[in-house]
Amino acid sequence: MKSLRLHKMIPVKLLFVNTEARMLEQKDYEIEFSIHTEGVAGMSEGAISQNKGFQKISYMLNDIINESIVYAPEQTHLMEKYFADYDNNFFVIPMISETMLIECLHCKFNTIVDENTYVDFISLKDKASNLGYTYLNDEHGDYDLPVDNTWIGEFPFWNRPWWERYDSTTFDNSGKDEIEQEVVIQDREEKQVDRLTTMIFDEIDKSIEASLGEPKSGEIVDIEEIRKKKIKAKWKPTLV
Repeated sequence: MKSLRLHKMIPVKLLFVNTEARMLEQKDYEIEFSIHTEGVAGMSEGAISQNKGFQKISYMLNDIINESIVYAPEQTHLMEKYFADYDNNFFVIPMISETMLIECLHCKFNTIVDENTYVDFISLKDKASNLGYTYLNDEHGDYDLPVDNTWIGEFPFWNRPWWERYDSTTFDNSGKDEIEQEVVIQDREEKQVDRLTTMIFDEIDKSIEASLGEPKSGEIVDIEEIRKKKIKAKWKPTLV
């Protein structure tokens, strides 16, 4: 079966919560991903599907994940106490490690691409140490990640972890009881947060479908105008 793979490397800065040192530790990474499309009826459909996935992942890395604060569930109280009013994106993972980080990203990216498009691998290189990690998984859905959202707490605000949601979030949280859980979920629904966190993906889809008439395989659409719109949901649950 023929397939065309696209590769891209994007520099990303991440801020890790270092509890022992009582500081945010910045790390500069180079993140590369490979994406391909197969099993579609024609080259045009394949190019459209591949472009959609490519641009959604690029948007996530450039506009959402870059300069995020990375933390583990046991550090949530520090995030709520010190960083709730910051504009940095919150990026929570089950445990702090580079391998966990790129596995979560691999799953998320494969969640937001079309059915016939797949992210083969993600590599992460620490620019300071020149140490690199590559996550390769050709088994769809075979991840060593929590399958439900009780990993974040007994009363999660979403049913599924962020890496399994078709949206632009990298955030999860849990209430202290059912009442708080219901209040936050209702607030999210009233503010249409789920709609806001998928709006950019809809804009990318529309732009690419409108731009690619008879594309050549591998042709990449520039979505700079979409990125300038800054469609990014800043909602974070206010605990009561």
